[in-house]
Amino acid sequence: MEITLLYTSLITILAIFLAFKVGITRGKTNTLLGEGDSSELLQSIRSHGNLMESAPITLILLLLLEMQSVAEWKLHLIGSSFFLFRILHAYGISISRESTPYRVIGALGSWMLMLGMSIYGVYVYLS
Repeated sequence: MEITLLYTSLITILAIFLAFKVGITRGKTNTLLGEGDSSELLQSIRSHGNLMESAPITLILLLLLEMQSVAEWKLHLIGSSFFLFRILHAYGISISRESTPYRVIGALGSWMLMLGMSIYGVYVYLS
């Protein structure tokens, strides 16, 4: 469970950083609820929100794979890739309201990892 603990801790640090960024932007724009008319605030909110939407299920899947005794190097590859993809996605959202390569790679990479872990989980159950 130590591997999942590592990546859950890293994702938590990223989530706190992104939440702090939302708070700072709220202060700059004097917007206490919603995003108002601020594109920057909307981007910060969605950057944090998108992480919080995908991280829990991904980390649960990572834990379940670890409990199935998947090789440690594979767990580290999955965990570090997910962390990198979420950083790329957050950066991509923060620099532009339009689609950016960072945002696309981050989103697609995260989805592919989640899909791969899910398919493997179904395979383990059926075999």
